[in-house]
Amino acid sequence: LIAGPRPTRAAPNHLPADPSSDPMTLFSRAIVLVAVVCAAEAAALGNTRSGLKVKQPGTATAMAGLEGEACSEDEYQRYQKIVCKLEKTCKCAETKCELDFCSTYVHDWKKDFGACVLKGCPEDTAAPTEG
Repeated sequence: LIAGPRPTRAAPNHLPADPSSDPMTLFSRAIVLVAVVCAAEAAALGNTRSGLKVKQPGTATAMAGLEGEACSEDEYQRYQKIVCKLEKTCKCAETKCELDFCSTYVHDWKKDFGACVLKGCPEDTAAPTEG
């Protein structure tokens, strides 16, 4: 065997001569540029999450989501005509009615009226209390 110098390998052909023209390098630079521009824009708009300054709703509208009363006067008059008269007719006390089917029927109507239940029935149409 003859011992001589080994042949040298040439650089692989898949590497570009100029690393700055590599597509991945260009893509990475573009991503960094977009990130820097977005960060600068966010800093210019202020410290809000979305970059927009929105007036926050007041306490009442923030909780209810709507302005106004939960039980309007018209709704309360309907409540009196339906629920209060029904309780009087069925002879209902706080939680029990003289007729069994009335308990469920009155309860379902009360659920439909929601906040009007808190106003209650006026004394003249109120159901008699058990004594």
